[in-house]
Amino acid sequence: MEYTTQYIIDYLENTLSADERRSFEARLDKSAGLQQELKDIRLIWESSSELKLHRQVDPVKNWKELSKKITVDKYRKKCSRFARNMAAVLMLPLVITTVILYRIQNSDTIPVEQIELVSANGLVTKVTLPDGTEVWLNSGSKLSYPQYFTGDTRNVLLSGEAYFKVEADKANCFNVLTYDSLMISAYGTEFNVYAYEEDPVVEATLVSGNIAVNKSVGNRKSDVIHLSEKQQVLYDRNKDTLEVADVNLAVKTSWKDGKMIFRRAGMAEITRRLARHFNVDIHLEREELYDYAYSATFTTETLEEILYLLEKSAPIQCKIIYPERSEDYTYTKKTVIISMK
Repeated sequence: MEYTTQYIIDYLENTLSADERRSFEARLDKSAGLQQELKDIRLIWESSSELKLHRQVDPVKNWKELSKKITVDKYRKKCSRFARNMAAVLMLPLVITTVILYRIQNSDTIPVEQIELVSANGLVTKVTLPDGTEVWLNSGSKLSYPQYFTGDTRNVLLSGEAYFKVEADKANCFNVLTYDSLMISAYGTEFNVYAYEEDPVVEATLVSGNIAVNKSVGNRKSDVIHLSEKQQVLYDRNKDTLEVADVNLAVKTSWKDGKMIFRRAGMAEITRRLARHFNVDIHLEREELYDYAYSATFTTETLEEILYLLEKSAPIQCKIIYPERSEDYTYTKKTVIISMK
């Protein structure tokens, strides 16, 4: 019996009868091809079903939950299990669900819908905002923005990394806010913001035009910092400090074009970016490993090829633990362990 994609989805959604499920699992145990097909379909199915859409129907009552899906332009990074050579970012029609929230300031105010877009691990997503601004959202990042902009500001909330090509509008400032109360303001320009919540630093890098950056703590705001092209402001979360420096734009922005460029980058930064790029876990076994610095440019190399090159340039060894199937037919995450030779 040949199993259709819809039949496999029914299996994943647990809508098959008991007999159908037993028959399918019996065939699954004997067919490596069917196991791979199930894994491929599960990957897309889980990516499109993790999020939910919420809507406030009555401003006075609690949130009511609805189900809705939207399709947006996005990129897919091919899995190394599917092909020999991996382009870092590729186009793929992927269904991404959104979270829509109605914010009510008073009973006479019309609700403003907020869309929350999440770029899954290993993916780069491109979206055009209601004002025409283009945004590239890096792996594991989240962007919240209104269904339409109102008033004299265009505010979005970012967790992760994004490249913004802001639609020019002198009358309405475009603001990117992070979860650290950092605000990057522009009227029409291109810039990159790096603001993963789990990382110790936040970076805003100006590509063209001009931006202003300030940090709010309660009612207190820092002095506004104005950047010139090819400059970056770095906020250190641990020290609560802001610094400005000149940067190599290619190093900071090449990710949106499917490249990874390192210039004397430490092992911690390299493994952090590789982990997000390839959707793997990477562990460093010794503190001495953090002292190594690398300069390299990667485009279509696979994870295995990159690790091989790292091993050739330093006294380290990399062990890859490939995904294994669990009893419930889910798979563990690929893991890399880096140790000293």
